[in-house]
Amino acid sequence: MPHVDRNSVRIINGTALKVITADGMDRTQINTHLHYLNVEMDKLRAKQAVLIARRDAIDHECEMLERADAAEDLFAEMFVSVKCP
Repeated sequence: MPHVDRNSVRIINGTALKVITADGMDRTQINTHLHYLNVEMDKLRAKQAVLIARRDAIDHECEMLERADAAEDLFAEMFVSVKCP
């Protein structure tokens, strides 16, 4: 549970005012901190999306290679192993 102080003094527009704080932070400081956290989270989500797209591209390429290998194996099985007299 945060420590709430009802008698914290803050200088606002050159005037000392008593404000309520939680763990030493007033409402404006908390909102500013939340804003910066949201900005950082947006950056992380963007990085996450790029990494997921890269991983998906690798997975797609691997799938294409596996299909190509399977097609070559099928071709070899059907036609290469046939011996002509």
